[in-house]
Amino acid sequence: MKKDKIVFFGNEQLAQGLEKSITPTFDALTANNYEICALVLPRNPLSKSRPNQKMVIIEKAKTHNIPIIFANEEVSLDETLRKLDARIGILASFGKIVKQSTIDIFPHGIVNIHPSLLPKYRGSTPIETAISNGDMETGVALMDLVAKMDAGGVFVMEKIAISSQENKQDLYEKSASLGAKMLIESLPKILSGELKPIPQNENDATFTQQLTKKSGNIDPLAMTAAECDRKIRAFLNFPKTRLNFLDQETIITRASVLENFAGENWPDVIPCANKTFLQIQEIINPKSGKKMSVVDYLRGLR
Repeated sequence: MKKDKIVFFGNEQLAQGLEKSITPTFDALTANNYEICALVLPRNPLSKSRPNQKMVIIEKAKTHNIPIIFANEEVSLDETLRKLDARIGILASFGKIVKQSTIDIFPHGIVNIHPSLLPKYRGSTPIETAISNGDMETGVALMDLVAKMDAGGVFVMEKIAISSQENKQDLYEKSASLGAKMLIESLPKILSGELKPIPQNENDATFTQQLTKKSGNIDPLAMTAAECDRKIRAFLNFPKTRLNFLDQETIITRASVLENFAGENWPDVIPCANKTFLQIQEIINPKSGKKMSVVDYLRGLR
């Protein structure tokens, strides 16, 4: 028996430049017999400019015969959504501000799954920012969506520890899976009115920055090895981290901090600020464009 009707907003890609996408929230809702009556995306990723781009959540919506709505192609998105008569919206990485008039269509509003401990790290890059800043923990918040970015009241929030080896993909998968679990546990209470959102403290709000190609530039002379390593893990695949390695600008995909390094002229070791050292372990070959270990790359230079 189907439960409440839901409109799902977004693609669940809670970070930029992921190696692979997962859709645990979408999967959990369908597995628990909620009726997803539409998937809403801000635009069509299969446009003429990007005809070969695939999106996991679109394929899954098609499998479940769920209508797909591209917001930019609708004459009146609000009118289209109103006809669906859904009780609530669920949003996970929509990538665009949702108008208050759209939120108001749903009797129980829209619940946003946000991968940070709100009000810390509002904005589009909370996962990358937490790793880059060297945070020891982050989390997931279920938030009552409002038109102001990530400013709605929080229904529930749970923490996630960040290890010193974790990269963006690792933390994304943890956050997405935890968010799905939290939603399935909390949704009946939200729909019944038992669980109410608690307002955020605006004085504690911090905001993340949009990432650009320049965000990934690494300057070892100005950054410690730990700071370089965190950037490499945080910006994997996008915007990618680059530094001068063996006299060539090179994309670094994996490295580690060397403690108490006393060697000299190791080609894979980069001196950094404060007498710290970064060992490069994996790169994108500047000539072939292929990912490879530094050991194999150096062997090819001999």
